[in-house]
Formats: sequence, structure tokens, C-alpha cells
Amino acid sequence: MKTTFRHLPPLNTLVFFEAAARHRSFTKAADELFITQSAVSKQIRILEESLGFDLFRREARQLLLTDAGKELHSDVNAMLQQLTESISRIRSWAEGQSVTITCTQAVSHYWLFPHIARFNTQHPDITVNIYATNEITEMSCLRFDLGILNGDNHWRVPMHSHMLFEERIYPISRYDYPVEKLLTPEELLQQKLIHLDPSAWRWPTWIDWFAHFGIAYTIPKNAQLFNQVTLALDATVQGMGIGLGWEFMTHALLANKDIKRVSEFYYAPGKCDYLVYGKSRPLNPSATVFRDWLLADLQEEPSNAHG
Repeated sequence: MKTTFRHLPPLNTLVFFEAAARHRSFTKAADELFITQSAVSKQIRILEESLGFDLFRREARQLLLTDAGKELHSDVNAMLQQLTESISRIRSWAEGQSVTITCTQAVSHYWLFPHIARFNTQHPDITVNIYATNEITEMSCLRFDLGILNGDNHWRVPMHSHMLFEERIYPISRYDYPVEKLLTPEELLQQKLIHLDPSAWRWPTWIDWFAHFGIAYTIPKNAQLFNQVTLALDATVQGMGIGLGWEFMTHALLANKDIKRVSEFYYAPGKCDYLVYGKSRPLNPSATVFRDWLLADLQEEPSNAHG
């Protein structure tokens, strides 16, 4: 079916509308866009006439969005943000002197940064930009040069992928936490555990960890809950209890003896983290250099291990 855009309003008016809706003011929108207030008002009038319905209610001393205006603003704002990201990505690809990579906050902080630091010393002319988000998806990765995605290497969109590291999760504690021996899963039930909130965290928790060993576990009502794995790890490093440590996150902390493993038992969900990028277009030269360097750097690490 052929796509047609003939029923769309003048697209330039959407920029004026987004600014006016965000500020709830024609005057503030005019200041942001470096034009006059009357020019903004004229563009909004053109947009409303084109659409056939009102976007604003003009009341004394305030400008309010109609219900239709609220819905349109939500869509226009998302569209302009995605367009901005796309232009930035395409400009980066065209210029070829930078790389944009998306991954989770934990991967960016604990795993990717050390690699980028080494890359920068060898390739100071290439800039690596990171977009960290825990809402990462296969589709969102396609908006960037590269992505680091957790999964089983069966993707719903056409992507190249290279395995970076396996996902393994160990119980850990501060280096001087009062645990004198390696604990069994049953013994861990008696310890003070630091929890990831399962309602806010979509990766494994203690519930999944114990279930792997055949133990039905319920988080106590008075348990400490954190909605981010970085916060839970910080709490563990501070000695507040025993937490879950993803192997890729804890490599440096273990090497520096900031933490210790308190059990030899670990949970491997059967997933890995992969370097991914779309098949629809070639990588720019800088992204290609970074990809090849990163994969080679992993091979140089002892046994390609992270724990």
C-alpha cells in the first residue's frame, strides 16, 4: 500500500505548535524560536485551520491545551525527538569521526567505560558517544551505530551480532562482611539480602536466583528494595548486606578486593550480551574501527573472562 502524506498539515507549523504547547505560552515559544509572538500565533492558526479543530483554549492570562491538543503534542514531541536522534545519528555516520552506542546503564558504567578509555588512547581522533537506558530494545538499537543487547541471539529484526560476555550472577558482599565461608543457597536464606524491586527491574532478582536451585522464595516485607542494579551494588559495597553481582559488573571490584563472592553457586539465565547493529546499512568507518577494536580487545583479556 502506497503511503500518502497529502492529508498532513504544513509540517513547519508543528515546530511552532510543539514549542507553544510545551511552554503553554506563545510569547515564550517566540523567544525560544527567535521570532515574534504574532508569528507564532499565525502559525498555530494555520495549523488549526488545516486540522479542522482547536488545539488551545485561550483564557485570561493562560494558554491551555484542548484534549485534542494534548494528544497531538504527545505525538509531535515524540516524533521531533526521534527525528532529532535520527539526524544526529545520520550526521555522525556521514561525518565518520564518531560512534554512537546504546546499552543499559550498568553495562555502560561497569563494562563499556573501561574499554572506551583504552580505545581513546589508541584512537584519539574517534569520539565514542554513549546513550545509556534501561529501556533498550532491538528497535531502539537500530537508531544508533551500535548497541549492546542482552538476549539469546534470536532477534526479531535483521541485525548482525557478536557475543561479548555471558550472563552469570553470583551472591556477593563487601570484602569484610561477616561471612567466613562459602554459603549454600539454603544458608543464604538466613542472611540479610539486598533486593532488586521486581516491579521496577525486568532482569533476574533473588526470586529467580533461588528458583534456579529449586527454592521458592518470597521477598520479605521489610526487605531493602532498589529499583536500579547500580544502587543495589553500591549498597552491597557499603556492607549493607549480600547482593547479587553480575559477573561483567563485578570484575574490577573483585580484582581490587572491594567485594568478595560469598557462594560458589551462580545463576546463568542462558543469555549473553551481544554487540549488535542493523543489516540495512553499512557501519561508518569509525564504527567499523571501534567494532573491530572491541572484539580484538576481548580476545586479549585472559581467557576472555570477566570474573
